[in-house]
Amino acid sequence: MVREKTKGVFVDWRWVVAVLAVVLVVSNGYWFWKWRDQYRVLRIIDGDTLVIKTGDRVRLMGMDAPEMGNCNALESKTELERITLGKIIKIDRDSRDVWGRRLGVVYVGTKNVNLEMVRQGLARYDNFLGETGQEIKQAGEAAQKEKMGIYNDVCLEKKDKCVILGNIDQSTGKKYYHLPNCYSYGKVKITSSRGEKVFCSEKEAEDEGFNLAP
Repeated sequence: MVREKTKGVFVDWRWVVAVLAVVLVVSNGYWFWKWRDQYRVLRIIDGDTLVIKTGDRVRLMGMDAPEMGNCNALESKTELERITLGKIIKIDRDSRDVWGRRLGVVYVGTKNVNLEMVRQGLARYDNFLGETGQEIKQAGEAAQKEKMGIYNDVCLEKKDKCVILGNIDQSTGKKYYHLPNCYSYGKVKITSSRGEKVFCSEKEAEDEGFNLAP
């Protein structure tokens, strides 16, 4: 045993090293937990977007939930709250879009939240080619076959009446809505993550700041 006598007191340096090691482990554990806590979900925007403790908005990749006010939008938001609110999430394939939002596949523990939302018919599969892309696509097809969530008869009937496409010109930022008889209607693609929407009436589109396409 190595001891050092200092003013009549023997110091066992093995105990000193052990105490320092414990302090180091506890300190690292604290900072690791504090870092993880930054990914705690504080708020849900809608069925595919949430806010974490850092203030970042996180958009669930590979799926598209209905915009608030549309059929089953509230149910979609409520389910995302049930799964994630107040919990610490992991963001896989983490990236950012042009609006600064974080994009990714969100996990709570081992649960793939993106997959779960599509499986319940509370969001549709949206052209995702990642590792779980095929699984999400198949889950969406199954939900559609079973007429779950957004694929139920009520939502589908409403969707048939909502055919006005609200598109945003990416070069100018101008908002236009396109009627089914517009020349360019068949070429318009709606991307909800950019703020583009489908409307049920011209008034609804105009109230959102969209003008009739020239």
